Amino acid sequence: MKKNLEFPECWEEVQPAEFAYLLKLRMLLILSPKAISLTDVKRLWCRYVLRHRGLKSKKKDYYLLVNNLSETLDWQWKVDDENKSIALTFDSTVNLIPSWSDFWGPASHGADLTFGEFRYAVIMMNEYTRTQDVAYLYSLCAILYRRKKGGKRVPFVSSDLAKMTKDIAGMPDYLKWGVYCWFASFCSFLFHGTFILDGCEVCFEPVFSATNNGNTPEQSLGMNSILFSMAESGVFGSIEEVDNTQLLRVLLKLLNDKQKADSLIQATKKHDIQS
Repeated sequence: MKKNLEFPECWEEVQPAEFAYLLKLRMLLILSPKAISLTDVKRLWCRYVLRHRGLKSKKKDYYLLVNNLSETLDWQWKVDDENKSIALTFDSTVNLIPSWSDFWGPASHGADLTFGEFRYAVIMMNEYTRTQDVAYLYSLCAILYRRKKGGKRVPFVSSDLAKMTKDIAGMPDYLKWGVYCWFASFCSFLFHGTFILDGCEVCFEPVFSATNNGNTPEQSLGMNSILFSMAESGVFGSIEEVDNTQLLRVLLKLLNDKQKADSLIQATKKHDIQS
């Protein structure tokens, strides 16, 4: 056994190959619940992780170790005994599916997402959540996973979406669901989490708080409204240029505008009181 072998205790410590295998096991659990139990899934995943990280099954007390580790995985799964449901509780912004074939996904924490691809991706995510129509899931994956040119993903062009969807059709279904899972988690974090940008903590929740009823950014704020207002202001250029601007830059601008507006309102109220 390697002295420095570490077993993951959170999603950020899981490696892409390990996440892919977990997604396979999840699909098997859903499709064949009578053939495999959650306990089986946990043990199989632990065995895979240990082998993947260099521990051979011939080691003494190997199966006892597998069983003990499987009992530490409550952070991965949510079991609802009342509704008899089991769900994978992915809640990280780290992209554990960085690539598939020669298609590359977004950087972790949405660092390289453009406003345009985010805008279209949220629409597809919402529609898949609402209808469970896999056509929307395929479109979501096609928007987020693109080939590289010059070391970067080729720009997203909405008019090419039909072709892009066909190109990525071969991605395994369990990975497609994983893409949906990551993007949904990213959107949730965008609502409530804190980003570290240029060494500073930034929370975008105030941008959405006025109309936040537990919905996604697309539902609560309206990405099209942001697009048109940003283009009208000319800060980032035309509508096309806004769509090609980094998502977090657009949100930083919105946050800055809101903070200025709030300060102006407070100053006005203070002046009225003093008067």
